[in-house]
Amino acid sequence: MKRSFWSVCLSLVLTSSLLLGACGNGNSDNKTPESSASTDANKGEASGKPASSGEQVVIRHTMYDTEFTSEMVAEFEKTHPNIKVELVSADYNKLMAMMAAGNGPDIIRTNSVTELPGFVLKGMALDLTSYFNESSVFKTDDFLPVVNQFRYDTATGVHGTGSLYGFPKDWSPDYTIYYNKKMFEAAGVPLPSSTDAMTWKQLVDLGDKLTIKNGKKVSQYGLVYFNGGTVANQDLLNLQLLQQGGSMYSSDFGKADLTTPQMKDLLQFWVDTAKSGVGPSPLHQETDWGGQLFVDNKAAIIIAGYWFSGFLKTNELTKDRLADFGVAPAPMMEGGKRISPTGAGTGAIIYKNSKHPKEAWEVFEWFFGGQPAEERAKAGYGLPGTKTLAAMLPQSTEFDKMNYDFIQNELQYTDGSLPYNPYLNYQAVNSIFDKYFTPVYFDKDTVDGASKKMTEELNTLITEGKQLVSPQ
Repeated sequence: MKRSFWSVCLSLVLTSSLLLGACGNGNSDNKTPESSASTDANKGEASGKPASSGEQVVIRHTMYDTEFTSEMVAEFEKTHPNIKVELVSADYNKLMAMMAAGNGPDIIRTNSVTELPGFVLKGMALDLTSYFNESSVFKTDDFLPVVNQFRYDTATGVHGTGSLYGFPKDWSPDYTIYYNKKMFEAAGVPLPSSTDAMTWKQLVDLGDKLTIKNGKKVSQYGLVYFNGGTVANQDLLNLQLLQQGGSMYSSDFGKADLTTPQMKDLLQFWVDTAKSGVGPSPLHQETDWGGQLFVDNKAAIIIAGYWFSGFLKTNELTKDRLADFGVAPAPMMEGGKRISPTGAGTGAIIYKNSKHPKEAWEVFEWFFGGQPAEERAKAGYGLPGTKTLAAMLPQSTEFDKMNYDFIQNELQYTDGSLPYNPYLNYQAVNSIFDKYFTPVYFDKDTVDGASKKMTEELNTLITEGKQLVSPQ
């Protein structure tokens, strides 16, 4: 029924040749695009040559070749003749095998939200705090709050504080909303505020007013989500829980509990939402992802991030009618805190056992803080990690100016870490929701019954996941 967010983003990159902002590897099993410039996992012994020998060293990375292009490599190597930069194509399993063989890449593409804590706990990430503090390129007082998503405190297990292990390439507050003004006008519904956040209930109620049905068949959805159905899933639930100061896990992430009153209320909210037909769900299945439904005029509102503005600007179905679209803040829980975090945060870490950390940092610093970072910011297909770069975002057109003004306001609410469990695989949790919660929509199970089954299986996987973590 749905395509994962990460697959969708990759598809958009390949089809439009754009670096969309939020496209991170939320699913650790996703594969990076294959490239003719790739090196074999067992190649790269040159990385082991000591830098002090004066010989050229090889720094290998797992960024996509659409991100770290051959032109960028040539530009870097021109001013750094002692370093050769190579791409390694590696999915999660291949990456783990390379680590086990002591041949890990020096710079590892990382999703700050779902991958960073696990990489730190597995002993894969180099503490870069001193590198940033001593850098002439990065100024820590210039960092946007999203940089905290690359922090992890190994002593307390808290994501978002402690040592700094990486940096974002691009990101978005992924739960803001884009809407079709013409559909609002046709329904006689006032446009939402661009600065004041709705509650989740208000958003769903608004979507319901914009939903058009022909009998039981929906011809126009009121509300779609870019990363799946308008249903209970770990992304939306984690945001709602964060806004309430809660989590489906214990404070040390050692246990899951989806049977609490808070969790069951949220799960019931999404059951009711799915049954209303306001968006795609197991009851109203769609083969297209939410973004396609939106540009096809089959959806009035989409939950997405700043990167979606870049998609609209380049999509053949929307690029000539940008005045049709507006943007509004991420919804919030009634009585909760307004938080509009990133759902991915694409960036990278440096491998803890890199044989050439100094040279790896030179590549890292240039790519994430130098000319490539400036070019990405000016292109505007994602948000950068610093205030200085954020000032370079596009503002030349009315559509760009609308998005720029909106994001300046939304940035003040972006500091917060979604409570994903570092011992769990992102896709495995999705599978548990699909397996046990789908029957609830069809009245084949209850929220109580499904929440107990999900809790039991999640705790089994957490126990297994903790056994894979190396001690710090």
